[in-house]
Amino acid sequence: PYEVLVGLNSNKTAIIPQVTPTCALKYYLDIQKAWVERRNYIQESQFQNGSGDQFCSCFRQWGFHSGDILNQIANQSLEQAMVRESSACVTSRLLQEGCLSGSTWDNRYTAEDCQHNLAKYYESTSLRIIQGRDDYIHSFAWMTSQAQQSVDLSTCYTFPHDPAQRYVFLDLLTHTAMRGVQVRVNIDLMTVESSMIKSAFRAQQKGPKNAAVSRDGAATPFSFLDCLPLGCPPISEKTRKSFTNGLDLLQEIMQRALAVPDDKYQVRFWCARDAQDGYRIKNHSKCAVFDGKNESAVAFIGGSNVVPTMESGDADCDMIVSGPVATEVGGTFDHLWDCLDTEPSMKEFEQEFSPYEEEKKLESAINLLPHQSWLDTNATVALLRSNPSSSGEDVILRQILGVIATAEESVYMVMGHCNFPKPLAIALGEACKRGVKVKLLVNSLYSSDLRVNQRDMFLSLRQLLHIAPDVEVWTTALSSIRQKHPTTDPAGRIATADSSPPFLHAKFTVVDRKWSAAGSWNVWTRAAYHEIEHELFIESTFVAEALIAKFEKDRKSTSIRLLHADECLPGAGWCPSGCQLCQQYGPFFINV
Repeated sequence: PYEVLVGLNSNKTAIIPQVTPTCALKYYLDIQKAWVERRNYIQESQFQNGSGDQFCSCFRQWGFHSGDILNQIANQSLEQAMVRESSACVTSRLLQEGCLSGSTWDNRYTAEDCQHNLAKYYESTSLRIIQGRDDYIHSFAWMTSQAQQSVDLSTCYTFPHDPAQRYVFLDLLTHTAMRGVQVRVNIDLMTVESSMIKSAFRAQQKGPKNAAVSRDGAATPFSFLDCLPLGCPPISEKTRKSFTNGLDLLQEIMQRALAVPDDKYQVRFWCARDAQDGYRIKNHSKCAVFDGKNESAVAFIGGSNVVPTMESGDADCDMIVSGPVATEVGGTFDHLWDCLDTEPSMKEFEQEFSPYEEEKKLESAINLLPHQSWLDTNATVALLRSNPSSSGEDVILRQILGVIATAEESVYMVMGHCNFPKPLAIALGEACKRGVKVKLLVNSLYSSDLRVNQRDMFLSLRQLLHIAPDVEVWTTALSSIRQKHPTTDPAGRIATADSSPPFLHAKFTVVDRKWSAAGSWNVWTRAAYHEIEHELFIESTFVAEALIAKFEKDRKSTSIRLLHADECLPGAGWCPSGCQLCQQYGPFFINV
């Protein structure tokens, strides 16, 4: 369903694809407009004794975040710009179908249409949930040092201020490629273009001030260095120092890759357009695959970009999986990688990749670290990759709706970024009528790293609470709000200085304490049109109970319950009143 500009990828030079001047000018004008709005708010609220209430909460609530405000505003403006084109195309398409609010799309996801099992499950699969940032990095480094044939890495974002990301790209993968292992890295080009635009300010990107220690107190930015497995290279002095901005890091990655002989370290940039409407498609799938052509391949899959950030700490959700499912993750990587051949022409692709060719199976095995163990060695697991396009088909949403329709006891769902489509609200409402307990956990402006979608999210929650009032909706809140709110768990009533809750970047669903879904997929309408994802579907009580425990830990320590639909009205405190940074995606929640 896509057209890929394959000519932009070549490992023979360290050139990074550039943003066109026309697009760059448009992006800078967006940033300027947002910056002026922020300045006007400060002038009104702090120097003219005004309340600033006429400004969107996107600007008013920025006081709860630290760091470089200019970089943050630029980042929010560019995140909105990434989806503007697809949003306009989706809106135009749905309006042509005589639909003002997206109901024609909603009607494709009825309970009757979501009863078919779309995934191929593999029994006796070994699986482990990664326990935070340092555990992730140690496991990743160990797997990389054990790999004999290949290491494949797919990421959506790069973070120049994160020493762990720098170590992986510049030292670990370079060392691995130099010993003859084939290293391939696929980075989404839209986020690269965003880094270029922000780099023009030449402002150093730093993590939030409160990220010196992760929220569980177990990790610092450099603590991963204390327990690196044997065989891993030390961190270089250049890697130890933070880069001025994202473009400098990308240029250094390309230089390191170019210096490795025989193309053993290759970097490609994902750039594709919808074949029918021509808007950009984002590759949001995140994974790392070790010896992917092997029957005993190992893969990392989840929400983290290369490694969990300090900001999310253990509030992300990533898993290690082995065997045929890991080989399928590798097949997904290969499928997207192979589309980016270096022939200078446009080509369409839509065929699937089959990872089970006998001649590609190799004789090696990668195990966990000696002190680690699998959470379940007998799980039944499947993988699905979405193919978003102007058709609006989301196979992951369809699969999850089908399982929720069979729920008998409980549904737990936490999503780092989300809005809840009407078909999902209806499915959860029907589950509640059957006596099923439903709990949702979401970010708010106090914790989310994106203002984009916050308006859509709370409008969708307002719609959901009208359709399914028995659903428990929990959202992150400041410690001062949690201390006073009647729904706050006693463990969350911490009498300390006011602080922002951590960013919950996890994305998982648990049904009836035995079936789970986890991966890179966010439950929002744009996933059907704009972002490539892949998701694990897991039949395992061990995994389900572990994810529920994680859900409850985050809920009790970060969140309060929304008790009424009207709490989600624009300007009521949670839902932004509206500005250029929180423009809605498509027409789905216009009339809510």
